[in-house]
Amino acid sequence: MHVEIKKELSEKGFVFIKEWKTEQSINELASSLGTVVKISSYSNHAMVADVQSISPKQRDCSSKNQYSGQFGLNAFPLHTDLAHWSQPPKYLMLRCVKGFEQVSTKVLPLKVVWKLMLQNGLRRAVVKSRGRHSCMLPILFKVDGEDCIRWDSLFLEPTNESSRAIKNLMLSSNVWDLAKDIKLIDYGDTLILNNYLNLHARSIVPFECTERQMERIYFNES
Repeated sequence: MHVEIKKELSEKGFVFIKEWKTEQSINELASSLGTVVKISSYSNHAMVADVQSISPKQRDCSSKNQYSGQFGLNAFPLHTDLAHWSQPPKYLMLRCVKGFEQVSTKVLPLKVVWKLMLQNGLRRAVVKSRGRHSCMLPILFKVDGEDCIRWDSLFLEPTNESSRAIKNLMLSSNVWDLAKDIKLIDYGDTLILNNYLNLHARSIVPFECTERQMERIYFNES
């Protein structure tokens, strides 16, 4: 099974598995596919657990430096995770604890918007991470010779015309409509993304779906 998952990840960039190995923890599953990222070992992340439980929150019930604090129950914009790191984790795993049909995870493969991003100056686009320890980062970077992207309209600030064009593109309804809807509804439904080759987002959460709960973990190849 793991060979098939790795093959699909390599070919497609993401994998969705219904009710996958519900008797195992997300940590065990991620560890079976690669090396779990110890987020707490990174600077300013000492209190962040390797496995995070994420649930929708109203804007005024969350910190302003979190997505819920900015967007509340509204849709989250397309992004890649931990884009402000010099080299973000390669894989993201989301696992359903409690899901709802009305809420979806949006997945946008890089290949779908690659030409559009190039036309908007992707190769010249540079951003700055927010915070006291900000640094300049290219949106397009390479790992083992492969083109990869980082993007986050909340935690990365455009610094030139090209990155401002990319921001406008990523926030446009035309690009949003290109994303695939994946619904994690049942316990154990699992989505694994190559975080270098896909953007993702969350749809609007109706008030009656605020008990939605996902687990999240990051891992790299062994």
